[in-house]
Amino acid sequence: MPSSDHPILEYLSFRLDRLSELSKAAGSQFYENEFGVTVRDLRVLRLVALEPGLTLSRLIELSLLEKTQVSKLVSALVRQGLLSRQIGELDARQINLFLSTEGESMVKRTYERGNTLEKALLATLTEAELKTFNRCIDKLTDTLEHRARDAGHEGAARVKPKRAA
Repeated sequence: MPSSDHPILEYLSFRLDRLSELSKAAGSQFYENEFGVTVRDLRVLRLVALEPGLTLSRLIELSLLEKTQVSKLVSALVRQGLLSRQIGELDARQINLFLSTEGESMVKRTYERGNTLEKALLATLTEAELKTFNRCIDKLTDTLEHRARDAGHEGAARVKPKRAA
């Protein structure tokens, strides 16, 4: 981004939010047109696929979404037949989330298409730039997570991506 007389446009958090919103908007439009789900729906489905049986509180922690938003998303995905809720075996107050067969199929199909979309976006960067970009994101994330823990805030659980070296 070119330098500006407006400092807000230079703040990292603003720039990351802008990139995130642009990326989510493009992704949501694609996924809604092709699969009938939003990027947030997919985030929930993919996290349930990552940890079958996870609780709503764990999903909130991993998804970085608000509790009410996650509850609404889960209810809608259950109505669509993509997710199921099951009462916890050890604690009946606990609800565990699982993908349905249709949900598993949706996750698989959207990953295949999503990988293609992500590769197209990241093709803007050279291989060296992409490695540097990923290292910087990981380093900044780790720093902020450590600061949050040191301050007594648990924050979001870290889900480390698997990357080629």
